[in-house]
Amino acid sequence: MQPDIKNDLTYLLRILESIEKIIIYSKGYDEVIDFYFANDQKDFNASLMFFINIGEQTSRVDNILKAKHPKVPWKVMKQFRNRVAHNYAGLDNFKVFEIIKKDLPVLKIQIEEIIQAELNDKTFLLEEFLIAKESRYYQNINFGQFKS
Repeated sequence: MQPDIKNDLTYLLRILESIEKIIIYSKGYDEVIDFYFANDQKDFNASLMFFINIGEQTSRVDNILKAKHPKVPWKVMKQFRNRVAHNYAGLDNFKVFEIIKKDLPVLKIQIEEIIQAELNDKTFLLEEFLIAKESRYYQNINFGQFKS
């Protein structure tokens, strides 16, 4: 598929859903060790897979949209995906946990603001937004916050 800013709604929603799932999986953990070993490491490992997905979706976002929203750390998101995917065993679990607790909530707000801004500007098709809203895939996104 050729890059097209109209397709970016899908990629941003996938990023947002991945963020929401990481937040759910890490909820209730105040210490990295507890999170890392909980549930036979399933929550931690699933979170890493969602970080990979965030990076994958980031690489699909059109450069025009990235340029319109330069405060989002697009390059860092892609680089972190590469680090997780290619150095899985060598990751600093403390750094991963810090990113989850400090950086993801900020990124979540940034992605939500982009979606709202682009809906307002009619960059994204309302029909696509409404279809996504009904999709079970995006069950963790609070679509009620968006004014369409």
